[in-house]
Amino acid sequence: RGRPLLHLGSAMNYEHFQLEELEVEHFQVKEILRCVLHTILYQRIMGATPSNCHREEESTLFELAYLRIDSGHVRAAVEERIEQFANSLDRAGELHAQVHLSFFERRLRKGLLGLHNVEERVCWERWSCPLAVRTRARQEEPPAQGDVQTELQLQLTERLAQIVHMCGERKEHLPPIESLGLDTIAFEISSSNSAESWGVDLFKRMLQATPPMPAVN
Repeated sequence: RGRPLLHLGSAMNYEHFQLEELEVEHFQVKEILRCVLHTILYQRIMGATPSNCHREEESTLFELAYLRIDSGHVRAAVEERIEQFANSLDRAGELHAQVHLSFFERRLRKGLLGLHNVEERVCWERWSCPLAVRTRARQEEPPAQGDVQTELQLQLTERLAQIVHMCGERKEHLPPIESLGLDTIAFEISSSNSAESWGVDLFKRMLQATPPMPAVN
């Protein structure tokens, strides 16, 4: 304890948030990433979604709850990326890896000679979640739970609280609110232990699937 839970930095023109590494067992990886990724997504996208598009989710492994965007498209996409990452941890021993969540703004700029517009993605924020993952051979017994699980739960709770705090504090770099509509914002999940990078651009479909809010007289 005493070390910072989150490191800040700027790379190129985007803000970078580096969480402190968590030491986890293989079976804990997916639930930890659900808590972390959905918390970040909720904090950064909630302003661009209707209030009825949010929900509280109870963790299936830890005694805590987190808020997420209530979209089947987003949830399925995050689950797919988490599953791919967990499946890549296929060797015994300790593996150090990072999962990154990046946000992009989609912009139009003039093409060559100004004859047509070209769409480009501009990164405005990136979060890195490092994990020290203990993967065990099949004959190995899992470690005793109890104190270890309690300590990890406390660390995870601290990380989630830090995410909420920093998202509230660091807003100067966010794109203009009018550009944060569901049809223009995009995010990408990638990992450092794999050459794969998984892009997610689901918000237009999400908006279409969300019923309009009732008019206020």
